[in-house]
Amino acid sequence: MKLRLLSVLILSVVIFSLSIVPTLAHEGRELGDYNISFGWRNEPAFSGLMNGPDLYISLPEPVENQQELLEGLEVAVQVEVSFGPESRTLTLEPDFPFYEEFDGVGYVNYVADLIPTLPGDYTFRVFGTIGELEVDETFTSLDGEFSTIEPVTDYMFPEAGIVDTAALLARIEALEARLAELEAEEQ
Repeated sequence: MKLRLLSVLILSVVIFSLSIVPTLAHEGRELGDYNISFGWRNEPAFSGLMNGPDLYISLPEPVENQQELLEGLEVAVQVEVSFGPESRTLTLEPDFPFYEEFDGVGYVNYVADLIPTLPGDYTFRVFGTIGELEVDETFTSLDGEFSTIEPVTDYMFPEAGIVDTAALLARIEALEARLAELEAEEQ
């Protein structure tokens, strides 16, 4: 048990340190008077670990008062995340620090928390308003612009510490059935 917890802790620290590096694996688009960039908060992205959608909004060209313009921008965006037939809507909130600059280009950042539980490709529909602009854009990791969710077990070592949830559930069901049989025999 301690080895399993230590493995998860070490993997989490490694992934967190990778997330400090500026995010490059995002899909960028021009929308009206703004550029947006969308992807996972932490990439590479792994199943079972805290992550979430990440949206950057910037102006197409650096201007003198870009910080004032971006910080004063009314943004009300949500994201509908889908995996297979399931979906969930999340509200994107300002991240900290909210305004940053990279190579003279200022941007504001909006995020939501999500733990992707299964490996594979996720689809995101970003909708709402940025200033006066109506937004309704779809992004998918299938396109390869940002990370597909990878199984965290591919990076865990030793494998003996990996919990197979499906196998555990099967064992629990078998034990519950056996318990019901024993209780029926007692009556």
